Amino acid sequence: MQAIIEAIVKFFWWIVGFFRKKPAARPSEITYTDIPRWKTMTPKPPAGHWAPCHPATIKRFKASMTCPAGHGLVLKGHHIFDDGRVHPSVVCPDPGCSFHEFVKLEQWTFGDVP
Repeated sequence: MQAIIEAIVKFFWWIVGFFRKKPAARPSEITYTDIPRWKTMTPKPPAGHWAPCHPATIKRFKASMTCPAGHGLVLKGHHIFDDGRVHPSVVCPDPGCSFHEFVKLEQWTFGDVP
């Protein structure tokens, strides 16, 4: 009977560990893909570039970018750090696209925007 109880307890803790939230990667362990800044403000910069949003909306929409395949997206739900690092990772919204990267916006000059 004791062996059965121990097996149930061991199984219980295995289940808890399986569903426990995994710790996030440390910034030093993340490889960032550099995304160059486009020269003008636009909602759809060329493929693989980013552009700032209008200053009046930057706190909400932050920046627009396109994945290397040219699909547009807005970094609305992201935190952009003062050095241009973006968290969480950026996922292309196009169902057929596999772009999913941690990105760093080159020449980001708008400070820390949570």
